[in-house]
Amino acid sequence: MSDSTMRGCRSNTCFGERNGDDEYCVPCRHIMNEIMPKSPKVTDSPLKDQVGGNHYSKLAIQPVEYIHKNKIPFIEGSVIKYVTRWRDKGGIKDLQKAKHFIELLIELENGNVGKAD
Repeated sequence: MSDSTMRGCRSNTCFGERNGDDEYCVPCRHIMNEIMPKSPKVTDSPLKDQVGGNHYSKLAIQPVEYIHKNKIPFIEGSVIKYVTRWRDKGGIKDLQKAKHFIELLIELENGNVGKAD
């Protein structure tokens, strides 16, 4: 990095290395985002960075936050995820995925796993 690029960092240990709390300082995040626009942006939270669209990050509460805070199991969480994003990402295919997970859950809860019809 050139000296002009380094001028924005107030910590003197941040750019090129991580500081003590494993995050880039605010000026360095800004510099990193300008220098490497094709790489993932460095932000305060992974919830602000979404790979592959904005169908979650534009929501007031992201499915992953709701699922995690409510300790919702995997299958139910998958249903929430697909039903939440279907209009903005996968369309009817996402509704079919949600339906598939509901059918799996019903089968598992009924104890019909591996039994022939």
